[in-house]
Amino acid sequence: MQFGEGNIFLSDDKIFYTVEGEGEFVGYPSVFMRLSMCNLTCKGFASATAPHGCDSFISWKVKNKMSFTEILSMLDDGGYTEHLKNGALLKITGGEPLVQQPSLLRFIQYMDVEWGWVPRMDFETNATIMPDPEWVRLKATFTTSPKLANNGDPEDRRYKPEVLDWHSTNGSGFKFVVNKESDLDEIFEKYIEPFDIPTGRIWLMPCCGSRDEHIEAAPMVAEMAKKHHFNFSPRLHLLVWDMALKV
Repeated sequence: MQFGEGNIFLSDDKIFYTVEGEGEFVGYPSVFMRLSMCNLTCKGFASATAPHGCDSFISWKVKNKMSFTEILSMLDDGGYTEHLKNGALLKITGGEPLVQQPSLLRFIQYMDVEWGWVPRMDFETNATIMPDPEWVRLKATFTTSPKLANNGDPEDRRYKPEVLDWHSTNGSGFKFVVNKESDLDEIFEKYIEPFDIPTGRIWLMPCCGSRDEHIEAAPMVAEMAKKHHFNFSPRLHLLVWDMALKV
């Protein structure tokens, strides 16, 4: 197989270093690489702070075409490579990063050839696109964020049983955005029961777009998690920095 030059479309914020704000790796030092494009809309999450619904709407609007060489240079010049060498997680997110899976896989293989190593990787995915088996060999992990009916997309677009089964079998984390008690019925009926997902692999997260909204919604979601022995996930970036959503 040839691991030559290629291109990936990145969002406006491209690459940045922070701590993971959600899910299994919350608080973990992470280099984020945000890719453009998504196959869902999440219009059901629309609010005053997120009028489009999606909390990373900028990834829909901006498509920065960058070569593999340019991305590696950006990692080196920005000091991100050093963070990765020191154990930071490479968090590949979007949008939906697996929309660009063939190019993304070639990029990681190109990175392996150029650097002689690959960093620890975790993908943020909506679990609608089947991961390539090569990711298992590369020891990548997946944090899935399956969309419930509350996201507003048709079920045939957001619910892919064969993909969900793959993630359950391969130990991926499942992160659900919830805003009412009845969301749990869907989680049990559509996810836990058919795919035998252990409660310890499930994270509940409040639907919010600001620090104030998080503070208001979190107690209810935390109680739901306690009741059913799920994990509770904050949205750390909202609590710590009250980051405005990029719309």
